[in-house]
Amino acid sequence: MDRSSAKLLKSIFLRVNKISVFAVEKKYIRETKKISALSRKIFLLLNKNGYSADIYLVSDATMKKINRTYRKKDKTTNVLSFCEPKNFISVPSRYKHLGEIYLSLDFIKAHKQDLRLMIVHGVLHLLGYDHISDKDRMKMENKERQILDRI
Repeated sequence: MDRSSAKLLKSIFLRVNKISVFAVEKKYIRETKKISALSRKIFLLLNKNGYSADIYLVSDATMKKINRTYRKKDKTTNVLSFCEPKNFISVPSRYKHLGEIYLSLDFIKAHKQDLRLMIVHGVLHLLGYDHISDKDRMKMENKERQILDRI
C-alpha cells in the first residue's frame, strides 16, 4: 500500500461514527439501513468523528406520548432529539454518545416532509443547534441547507 492510500485509510478510520437505528415498529425495519447510511453521511459532512447516536423510528402514537411526557405538548411531531445528559453514567466507549433522535416516519410522509432534512435537523440538535431565537434559527437553517446541498 502506498503512502497516499495509507493516509486515506487512516482518515476514513478516524472518521468512523456509530449510528444505531432501531425500528420500534416492525413496518419500519426496511428503512433502518437507509437511515443509518444517511446519518453516517451527515456526520461525515459535518466533519464529526468519533460520535455515536441512537435513532428510533416510531409511530405517531409513540411520538405523541414522548412529546407529551418530555415536552408537555399533547400532539405528534416529525422529529425529537434528546442530548445525552452531562453526567450520565455509561459504559466506556471510544465514541462520545450524543443522545437519541426519534423520527415519526408516518408523520413525515403524511406531511410530505423531507426525511433527509428531518435527520439533519435531529443531528444538529444533538450537536447543540437550536431554533429558539431568530438568530439561532437562521444559523441552524443555514447549516441544514449546507448539508442538504452536499448530500
